[in-house]
Amino acid sequence: MILYRFPFTGLLRELLSIGLLELIKKSGIQLIEKPGINEEVAETLINICEDFEKNLSGVGSSKIVLNDKNAYFNKTQRLVKWYGKTEEIPEDYLQLMFYTLRGTSKLLKKNKVNFIQSLQNVSIGREIVLGNKYNNSLAIVPAVIKQAEFYEHQHEFLKPTAGREPEILLDPIWFTLMAIGFLKCFSGYYDKKYHFITKEGVESILDNPELTRIISDAISYVAEAHIRKKPLPYCEELYELTLSHDIALGGKAISPLAYPLKLYEITLIGNAYTCINTMLIDLTDSVSYLNEYINRLRSVGILENVQVKIREEVYESPIHALLEIANRELKSTVEGDNAMLTLIFVKDLYRAIHVRRIEFVEETLLRLLRTAQAVLSTRSGISMLLREALKAFINHRHVEILLSIGSIIEA
Repeated sequence: MILYRFPFTGLLRELLSIGLLELIKKSGIQLIEKPGINEEVAETLINICEDFEKNLSGVGSSKIVLNDKNAYFNKTQRLVKWYGKTEEIPEDYLQLMFYTLRGTSKLLKKNKVNFIQSLQNVSIGREIVLGNKYNNSLAIVPAVIKQAEFYEHQHEFLKPTAGREPEILLDPIWFTLMAIGFLKCFSGYYDKKYHFITKEGVESILDNPELTRIISDAISYVAEAHIRKKPLPYCEELYELTLSHDIALGGKAISPLAYPLKLYEITLIGNAYTCINTMLIDLTDSVSYLNEYINRLRSVGILENVQVKIREEVYESPIHALLEIANRELKSTVEGDNAMLTLIFVKDLYRAIHVRRIEFVEETLLRLLRTAQAVLSTRSGISMLLREALKAFINHRHVEILLSIGSIIEA
């Protein structure tokens, strides 16, 4: 596999690998030269583009920085040379990726570029060139990816491995694989930060359809939950439980074979996009626990009885409401006796799930029940959401269910 020859690691390699994985999964193609493969890939690119446009409708990203806009459309016009002039120039990075997929699909349909030949051509010198020039043009990597790897923020391991800031240039095929990976792994742009969910080493399983499906599904489930919930990865326990509850609420299951996944958090510092955080993610135990929790609430018919409703807001379970409160605590200053109360409980619950000891779960629940009773006896300083969440939590049938699923922790 040509990806093994890459002299660089990190976000770009992972996006390229996952982009190729997604293309293979959607099209069923084999990476060999055969008649009609360009047409097959062209049709798949349109299908992928339409799926992502639908799934990411209403989701925003940052505007394309001036250097990229000049390189692609204004001065050197690297993408204009590929796809021709257009009245509608993409304004942000998501639109840039959609534009790329549609443009490369047209080139493939007209056999202007060759899919397999591009994949097979990697040139390593003072520059790293992936693919073949088209119309005497190659494109630079977008700043949000390139700069994130070149400008480290107290992360020594993010230094490039191909030498001193080598230029990486892509042809239409490789730029499109990067675009697919970008769209697949994109997990939201919020709090002025990009979030990507990736996986290392994907190139080693591209010939395994089952593993390809497992990893593709896992990235989708976590990325979609990320976009919906917009969690902050500053408290690992709360971050993982927030994602896990959303995945479990949707009835999704992720194979342990998909883990670990990897989070990148990227923001603009000064004039450069910088990777400020990376984190390995394994939601196996927490998704399993919360799947069981939600299923048992539904099976005994009390899910509606323990929903937490505040005005137009509806939380599907007490844990759902407590996770929301804990996220609010993390994002704002909470004063008084109940400062960080829920966040502390969430951390205890996370440890109980991962320690896999039922007595730890029982101790955690007992501690919260005592605290809940004390909080509910207070008449002031308690938000309505916290009060209603605690009332639902101490419902005796809800407590029985929490205790009953402790057995799966030790299983």
